[in-house]
Amino acid sequence: MIVYEVLPQPQAYGYEVGVLLLNFLEPHVPGDTAHAGTYGFPVLFKVVDAASVDAITNGDSSVTEQLIEAAQELERSGVKAISSNCGFMLHYQEAIRAAVSIPVFTSSLLQLPLIARTIRPDQKIAVLTAFKHRLTSEMLALSGLPADVKVVTESIETTDEFQNLSSLPMDTGLFRSRLEEAMAQLLEQNDDIGAILLECAIFTPYAAPLQRKFSLPV
Repeated sequence: MIVYEVLPQPQAYGYEVGVLLLNFLEPHVPGDTAHAGTYGFPVLFKVVDAASVDAITNGDSSVTEQLIEAAQELERSGVKAISSNCGFMLHYQEAIRAAVSIPVFTSSLLQLPLIARTIRPDQKIAVLTAFKHRLTSEMLALSGLPADVKVVTESIETTDEFQNLSSLPMDTGLFRSRLEEAMAQLLEQNDDIGAILLECAIFTPYAAPLQRKFSLPV
């Protein structure tokens, strides 16, 4: 016999994961964390009004309360875990996980300590990020990454494909090419990269092509 508990608010049942979304207009393709077709199970999405790109990527503390309220609403809706569509949500990981009773994975950057334990100690982790200069060492430390692990970063933030996300359709071929160019630049500058991490959620559809092209785990 399967028992279904009564949720604390009127709600459709069966959502497995809740995803906090930036309040930003941009296209999302399959494989992206904000595309419903990415998942093989029901996902409940929640746009957080105060979660602008600038606020989240700069760790604006005034957004914290709205993020907590949105996470608590997702929990009341019956989801079993909470994630987000922006790696910079790591700024709010501790506050959100303290406010709910289900697992919270706000950012792909939470994988950094695990990656560091799987590659040689002398190797570097390459991070492709939305905003290179906002991904500071202080922010990397929020993931639990030991201070002695070497991380190198690159971004495509100055390209037309990235800057026009909110106004033009996405050409996935060109977008992938920009990521490949950024990764090639990192490899040219560093000969000891052991793994690649994609911070930005709209980069995730290109993980497999990047892994094939550069023969590195992504």
